[in-house]
Amino acid sequence: MKKILFAAPLLALFFAACDPMVDEVEKDGNVTAEELTNSFTISAKSEGNNNLIFNLSPARYVKVYDASTDACVAMGTAPACQVVPPARSIDFYVTTINHDGSITKSDTKSVNVSKFTDLPTIYNDVFGDGQGGFGTTTWTWDDRLSRYWGNGSWGGDTGPSWWGAPDQADIDEQAAGKGLPDDGVGAWFSLNLSGVNTSRGEKGTVIVTADQDVAGWGVGTMKFNGTVPLLGVLPNDGNQRCYTYQIIKADGDHLVLAAPSSNGYEGWFFCYKKIPNK
Repeated sequence: MKKILFAAPLLALFFAACDPMVDEVEKDGNVTAEELTNSFTISAKSEGNNNLIFNLSPARYVKVYDASTDACVAMGTAPACQVVPPARSIDFYVTTINHDGSITKSDTKSVNVSKFTDLPTIYNDVFGDGQGGFGTTTWTWDDRLSRYWGNGSWGGDTGPSWWGAPDQADIDEQAAGKGLPDDGVGAWFSLNLSGVNTSRGEKGTVIVTADQDVAGWGVGTMKFNGTVPLLGVLPNDGNQRCYTYQIIKADGDHLVLAAPSSNGYEGWFFCYKKIPNK
């Protein structure tokens, strides 16, 4: 069983939840914390690689947890998980259920991740350098469109269809009025495996997944921490900053993000184009 572990410094880790019960119970008596700790090792696909396998000797059914959040990331007799960028050191522990129903928890073990392979396709679409690797991609307003910022139908539209800039509003005035005066014409933000940089001077981190909020709509999710993309606020919710977006489109040249208003039917759309070689 393989699960993907989404993690970044200063960001909450995002995991698929593990089932509350395990399918198999130890038959040979209770295992101690020391025995459980000694019985598991962490191996990577290669030195520093992000694809991890948790090996148990003797074999037993365990759940694997990220020690910083206590989030379950994998389960099984040889569970595996994938760490996504950026590079970092991660602590894990495992638990097992004994024949009498008690649960034993191991001590933590650390692994350093510095190399990334076999990432979801969405990573290449957002961070791809066009040569099969990952680099820094920089984005600005897609002024090829009649509206590159505005609102529309959440879960249905693929861009601002109701109202927006620049054809119905001035983007510089909108940015200034929403507390982000540097997010108008010519503004930019850059993304790479280590984080986010913005022309307004803010920096942060980002995680990207292939998760869809609405099935069949969009290609993934982008979560920011420490900053937001250009004009990343919700105008009909008090201009509050928004940190989680659906990726509606990402093809190496276009990046379209969407965020929902609290009313549940309105979405705000952010349409960017790539700035080559910035």
